[in-house]
Amino acid sequence: MTPYIFMHKFLLLLNTLKYLKWQQLYHRILRKFSKPKVTDLFSIRDMTQAKQWIHVGLYEEKINHNFEATFLNKTKKLQLPRDWNNESPSKLWVYNLHYFEDLLAVNGLEKNQFHIELLQRWIAENPTGFGNGWEPYPTSLRVANILKAWLAGLPLDSNIFKSVFEQASYLSNDLEKHLLGNHYFVNLKALLFAGVVLDNQRWLKIAEEGLIAEIPEQILEDGANFELSPMYHSLILVDMLDMYNLYQSYPAKISPKILYLLELYIPKMLQFMELMKHPDEEVSFFNDSANAIAPCIERIKVYANKLGFKCKSLDINQLNHVDSKKSGYMVATNNGAKVIFDAANVGPDYIPGHAHADTLSFELSIGKERVFVNTGTSEYGLSSNRLLQRKTCSHNTVEVNGEDSSQVWSGFRVAKRARVSNRKAYSKEGAIVFEASHNGYKSIFSGCFHKRGLILNPNGLTVFDELDGAFNNAVARFFIHPRLDVSLEDNKLLIIGDRFQLECDVSKTKALLKSAFWSPEFGQSIENKVLEVEFTSPKSEINFCWVLK
Repeated sequence: MTPYIFMHKFLLLLNTLKYLKWQQLYHRILRKFSKPKVTDLFSIRDMTQAKQWIHVGLYEEKINHNFEATFLNKTKKLQLPRDWNNESPSKLWVYNLHYFEDLLAVNGLEKNQFHIELLQRWIAENPTGFGNGWEPYPTSLRVANILKAWLAGLPLDSNIFKSVFEQASYLSNDLEKHLLGNHYFVNLKALLFAGVVLDNQRWLKIAEEGLIAEIPEQILEDGANFELSPMYHSLILVDMLDMYNLYQSYPAKISPKILYLLELYIPKMLQFMELMKHPDEEVSFFNDSANAIAPCIERIKVYANKLGFKCKSLDINQLNHVDSKKSGYMVATNNGAKVIFDAANVGPDYIPGHAHADTLSFELSIGKERVFVNTGTSEYGLSSNRLLQRKTCSHNTVEVNGEDSSQVWSGFRVAKRARVSNRKAYSKEGAIVFEASHNGYKSIFSGCFHKRGLILNPNGLTVFDELDGAFNNAVARFFIHPRLDVSLEDNKLLIIGDRFQLECDVSKTKALLKSAFWSPEFGQSIENKVLEVEFTSPKSEINFCWVLK
């Protein structure tokens, strides 16, 4: 290893580790020497299902009666017990197998006997502490899902209850405090469910104390989940709804402080979900975000409505803008179009694992048709494709000197981070104007600031970019949804949708139309087009104009 490579790797690691909380470092060390185990003694209780529990099927079928399992758009015939720990096609696929989300599928209540047999097989073939299934994240989801299914009417015998009890006991000694974030959140949720249903005060105390601290930490004042991923926002929102459902079922068993926080933040989270979705009722693609991981937005809204929560829709035909300052996102609507603009910092600093280098990127829909889309997320892990999807060049923003606005590396790491400043959002003469800048390309002695402005008119979008400082080359990218017809001829970009036609004169720029890939779901890569506009001066202006059919 050359001195230069060594120093580069050292600085990369240093600029990653310096943001961690001391608790994370402490628990990383502790996990090396302390192994979790079952420490609570199970005793048979009279288990009575609460009549107040409200059941909503949240997922499509995951495993059919022929033991054909579909996760992440990959289907295989299960060969158990081998497949419990066969990390093909991926470790995340195996994780999904252990979640037992099929218990809560839309047809889940019709498959009680099949589910009981599958649970019994899991118990017999996954000895305590062995394999993927006993890792804390899948354990957390499985414990909560089994107990939710039981509350919905799945008949569980004492053997299954004993296993759930042991899983919860093991989890209580294996909390992911070295990671924090959404992993720790679902650990606490699982212990809340297990503590209430299985009447364990130790777990309940851990859960309540943790959630009272973590809910206001992980849910920002504008309702956004602090990892700033629309997908994870939906996942955590469902967790919050589940805990509210549990409180309504067992009000005497849970602290009223939990109820206060749930009633405070759930309405805000519903509004933020509405703000960040596209008019096609699916999530936007900022940071790690994809469809079909969390329950779809329509089902979440049905669930919330049954629990008594309402969600006010944003009328895209009206002139509106929202600057969600705590999270950093800005949203504008005008005459049937919707723009979502990422003027957010990478966050939170101590757990940026799901962050992308997408600062000042945006997405656009006209009606229910997506037009400009970030490339999405199709996989986790350490592959080159995983890293590519996190890089600046995979988003609707400006890449300078072939570098990333924030130093994403490995599968879930970020070193140096862009910081956003000079944020503005206002309406002017029938248009919405967004402005922001970031320092991700600036160093002590060189580099530049990137300034971007968006103007959403009734029938057009103007994108202004300025690079303030020194740079060698820069390119702005605009990824186009694959369902649209796209051409670039005689310096005119033409995009045709079902209900609109968009044009852009690029004669004063150096523009190319290239092939790319869009990943709306894990396991999916769909070929699309990207417009690349090379900077010939420090300033760039692109005008997209459209007419509605």
